[in-house]
Amino acid sequence: MPLHVGKFERFSSADRNELALAALEWCRAARASEGVNDSRFYWIDPNEIVVVTDAEPGAWGAGAGAQVSPQAAKALFALADLARNTSTETWADARAGAEMFGRAQ
Repeated sequence: MPLHVGKFERFSSADRNELALAALEWCRAARASEGVNDSRFYWIDPNEIVVVTDAEPGAWGAGAGAQVSPQAAKALFALADLARNTSTETWADARAGAEMFGRAQ
């Protein structure tokens, strides 16, 4: 199952508590989505968080093709008002990576 990892850097004018609450809402919206197993956020330092979402292939993240729920869209815009997305990555597990390699041959 892929992990979707997004890093967010707090705007200097944004309140840390508001950022934490926005990230929590983003995680709740993700967990409410079909095919998502878990979503949590972590503080990297006082001004940066990372959100890690564990989902079935194609269930979450950019290019997944899944429709974004209104709750997730609202949470994303709230997060975007408070922080800048500095990176977004999808980490594939070993099985998915091996399957993709097999298809490429």
